[in-house]
Amino acid sequence: MERVWNLTAKVSRAFACLGGLLLLLAAVLVSVEVVSRKLFTMVYSGSDELAAYLFAVGTTWSLAHVLVTRGHVRIDALYRHLPLRARAALDIVALLMLGILALAMLDCGFDLTQSNYVEWNRSNTPLRTPLSLPQTPWLFGLILFVVSIAVALVRSLTALGRGDYHTANQTAGVSSQDEEIESELASLGIAKVRAPSPSDRRK
Repeated sequence: MERVWNLTAKVSRAFACLGGLLLLLAAVLVSVEVVSRKLFTMVYSGSDELAAYLFAVGTTWSLAHVLVTRGHVRIDALYRHLPLRARAALDIVALLMLGILALAMLDCGFDLTQSNYVEWNRSNTPLRTPLSLPQTPWLFGLILFVVSIAVALVRSLTALGRGDYHTANQTAGVSSQDEEIESELASLGIAKVRAPSPSDRRK
């Protein structure tokens, strides 16, 4: 199970990086069009349409990574005061609810992409983009998200079955404040400073 989880984490990170590049490309396209409109006479370049496609694809490609790194937002005012076992149970419920929502999104997204592919529907813009072209990678992001939820759910239930609440929390729980600080420092390449122990102070 750990091998599958680590593979899921690596794949989700790779697509999150690609999603970030797509968002950067979208920003570049829009910026180029804004500057071009100031310097040249432009009627329509389609950069806003292309940027919207890139933004949608980049967003779904990042969903799995957010789940794996526990970067999603949850209301935890009461959660932090509950016993570890109760928190683990709530984590499972949260994963199940998220999975149901993700499956509903995937089902609707698949129907939409399939119908646009079969009928070869195009956007109602001067570019006349076949809608199934950007929707296919967008749909893949939803598939990756659902698979990540399933893997996280199996890992959490397996950990709970053997009484390993720490692993269950590290998979589906809410990040603590210290963990969030460590994550931010790590992203900046800064190591967290260890608080001096009483023996260190005596020295």
